[in-house]
Amino acid sequence: MKKLILFSALLSLSLVSCGDDDKPEPQPVDNTSTLLVGKWDMVTGEVYQDGELVQSGNLSTEGCEYDYFDIKTGGLKDEVYHDEEDCATSNFPGTWTYESTSKMVSLVDEDGYLLEGEIVSINATDIKLKLISDGGDRPEDYGFEVFYYLKK
Repeated sequence: MKKLILFSALLSLSLVSCGDDDKPEPQPVDNTSTLLVGKWDMVTGEVYQDGELVQSGNLSTEGCEYDYFDIKTGGLKDEVYHDEEDCATSNFPGTWTYESTSKMVSLVDEDGYLLEGEIVSINATDIKLKLISDGGDRPEDYGFEVFYYLKK
């Protein structure tokens, strides 16, 4: 009888202690690609050397609208810059990709010009982008870190 009571007690404990906690934790969904879609004004730029801010500034051309990236669904993009003299626009259409593991976004113009950046932070209205390569030039090769702040 003691064995039956002990067995019942152990069985009760094992049933109580065995919950549905064996399921793996749900993985967070990376919705960065979705957040990237839209028109992003190039608002501010910062340059750091040896971890110290050496230059910061507004990226708008005086009297003009902000230059901007228009990231579209389907991997297409427009990259629009304003002329300093008359605010005329120049568009550099092309494609874009995002790699979630490295948080890298790549923008390629139709002529093959490549801009690569790491998404430092992003939400529905703001992006902080660390410039990795601009046409093959890497700021870190010169001892610099360059950041762009974009707004929707």
